[in-house]
Amino acid sequence: MRIDLHCDNVEAAPGLRDYVTRRMQFAIGRFRDHIQWARVKVADVNGPRGGTDKRCVVQLRLRNLPDVVFAITQIEVRAAVDEAADRVSRVLAQRVRRSQRPVRSVAPQLDAVPA
Repeated sequence: MRIDLHCDNVEAAPGLRDYVTRRMQFAIGRFRDHIQWARVKVADVNGPRGGTDKRCVVQLRLRNLPDVVFAITQIEVRAAVDEAADRVSRVLAQRVRRSQRPVRSVAPQLDAVPA
């Protein structure tokens, strides 16, 4: 499974790429068999206008399940990445658990017939 990381208009602090990769690998590690690929995009929301908002967008292509896509916005890049990693692990656990539930068949109840 590969993780693509894109940084747009974000000051690339030393170790940011390694930090994002490590956090996401830890968050999705146990679900590795269910994921085809992951894409993480870190961007400055306000760009040249100013402001301090940073956004972390995560997209996961899952095997035999709908894709997972969401965005987290925080003041600091690492806070956005941390919150995104936490959400990734919760969402994946929920999706995998739902997909593994056995399908219940509803059998008609028979009334006891007196003998």
